[in-house]
Order: sequence, then structure tokens, then C-alpha cells
Amino acid sequence: MARLRFVTRFCAALAASWLPVIACSASGGGDGNTTGNGEGGQGASGPGAVSSSGDFGGEIGLTSSGPGGEPPADAGHQTTCDDEGNCTCINIASIGHEGVWGPCSSDSTTALQNWLNTQSTAQVDNYNMEKPTLTPEFLAKYDVILLQWMVTKGAQNDDGQPWQFTPDEVNALKDWVNNGGGLIALSGYQCNGQGCTIHDITATNQLLSFTDIQFNADGVLDPARTGCANCNCWGGPVPLGGPLPGSVGTWNQDTPIGKDIQSVGAYIARSIKSTTATVDCTDGTNNFAVHEEVGKGHVVAYGDEWVTYSGQWLGTAACLNAQMYTDPNSPCYERSAAQVFQISQFWYNALKYAASSIECFTIEDPAIIK
Repeated sequence: MARLRFVTRFCAALAASWLPVIACSASGGGDGNTTGNGEGGQGASGPGAVSSSGDFGGEIGLTSSGPGGEPPADAGHQTTCDDEGNCTCINIASIGHEGVWGPCSSDSTTALQNWLNTQSTAQVDNYNMEKPTLTPEFLAKYDVILLQWMVTKGAQNDDGQPWQFTPDEVNALKDWVNNGGGLIALSGYQCNGQGCTIHDITATNQLLSFTDIQFNADGVLDPARTGCANCNCWGGPVPLGGPLPGSVGTWNQDTPIGKDIQSVGAYIARSIKSTTATVDCTDGTNNFAVHEEVGKGHVVAYGDEWVTYSGQWLGTAACLNAQMYTDPNSPCYERSAAQVFQISQFWYNALKYAASSIECFTIEDPAIIK
């Protein structure tokens, strides 16, 4: 396996331009709220409630006891570096196609993966062309698995066919999570203009079947329906939270996923149903981000994929007209995605929770609140 390129300075100029952001608005009151029955969401349950993630203490959920007591420190991991400073602590598998919508499309090397491969002690392997077979041997190579758009065809507005996983593969993933693996699932990849298809949730829900988390077959954050006139400023998505026009929802500041997040973007988005998972972002009716412990492992679900898009990470001249962000007379003045969304904070929180037993995993980014 190739070592990741841990070169923090590579992205220093870009990272310095990522400002702390503003927009699901922060909610400090009430922690550990759980989802409602069926499709409905639920707001914060009030002071004194306990998150299902357990005591995430100082940083962001760095330990998890789970059944059988606490895992060993770093779960047997240590950072290894070569003479050139290429370091690896954890291995991440990204399974499925990346989305390809927006002014700056994602491709086989997303901005998210570049960020991790240059500014963290993680190595990302990409399985976006063909479905891998989820055997115990395959899963044993990884500490975190990211589920993306698992269809046979990856072109936008092409329904494709969902990948099919056998019962043995689902059971292998279940055992892997129960033994301490971290699973992050995204949705919301496909919409045909007449209403969203459901093919992007088929394989994901199959692999989540051993959890209490499922994505609904809906699309609840269409900027054309929410009245978000200036959403094009930050690439199109609806702001989940905060004071921006058209923003929706609230991030729970008392959970390891919602902590220190004011806003990220979502376009279309699937709501999430569960009865026991802890809610990280909700508008009171629809839940957009949840997490739960499964055995010794951690599972995170977010109903949209725009947090992976290059246009959201970069949001500047590479894909958009940079002048509209520097002209004080423009409605987009100082409102690029990189300026109004906390995408790096979202991924820091999600990955630190998913890999919570591994303390050697770090991300260096000045925009992150630790």
C-alpha cells in the first residue's frame, strides 16, 4: 500500500483562506437527542440528556468503551514515517463513485482525499470503479470506511444500477464494525429533475441494515423549493444552519459530530430515520446527520454528498469567477463555499469519531477547532 503524502505545507496557502464559517446554526442547549420514529426528526432533548456516543470528553470522542471494556490504547496502531516524512496512522477505504454535480466536479481524486493524503496521518484508497468484495481480509486493512455513490454507472443523471452485496458481505461489515471499525455513510447523490431517484440509497441502506440508521427516499433540501436566491454564491447547496438566506436546521453543539460546526452545505439531501441514533443536525422534522455506537465501532450518517465536492472545498477561481467574491457590490461578496461552510471541521469531527480509539490519527488544518 502506498504511503500517504503527509505534507502539511502543501495546502497551507489554501487552508489559510478557509475561514471559520457561519451557517445548520449552532445549538448549545440539549445534547444527545435521538431521532424520532419513522421519518420524522427531533430537536435537542434538553440539558442533561446523554449522547449515545458516550463521554467524548476533551477533544471529539477519542475513546469508546463498547461491549467488552475499553479497547487498547490506539487499538494497536502507531504512526510510521519514512525518511521523506510520509506518515500513516490509519487507512481509509472510500467505496463508491464520487458525485459529479456542481461548478467544480469531484473526480477520482477528490479535494477531500487530497486534504487527507496531505494534511493528515491517513491513507485513502479509492474503490470508485468496481465494487470490492467485503471479506474479513479486505476489511481488516482499514480503520474507517466511507460509503459513497455505489452504482454501476457514475454519470450524473444516469440512474445506474445499485451495487449488490451478499449476506456474507453485510455480515463481514457488521463484524468489522462491532470489533471497532468506523463507518461513514453519505447519500443524496442522484436527482433526475423530476424528483430524486432512490438508487443511491439502495446499496447504502443494505450495508447499514445491521445498524439503526437508514436513509429515506426523499430529497428535502432543493434550493429551488427553499427560496435560496443566492445559493449559487457557494456553489448551489442549501446552507444547513446559520444566518445565510435560505438556511435550514441546527447543529447540535453537544455531540461529537455537531461540535463547533455552524454550517455546511447540502443539495437535495436524504433525511435519515432511526429510533436510537443520536441526532447531530436536524430542522425538527428531518434529521440530516446522526451517529451511533455499534459494538466497539462507530457509525456516522450524513444525508448529502456535497461535503466531498471540490467546488465546496476550493470555491474560488479554479472553478468559479473569483471576482464575484471580491466585488463589494456583488451579492456573493465574501460568500464562497470556502468562506461560509465548515467542511474541514465536519470531516475532522466525523473522522475523529469514526476512528475514536486511534489517538495517533491527526489532521493539521488551521481552520479546525480542536
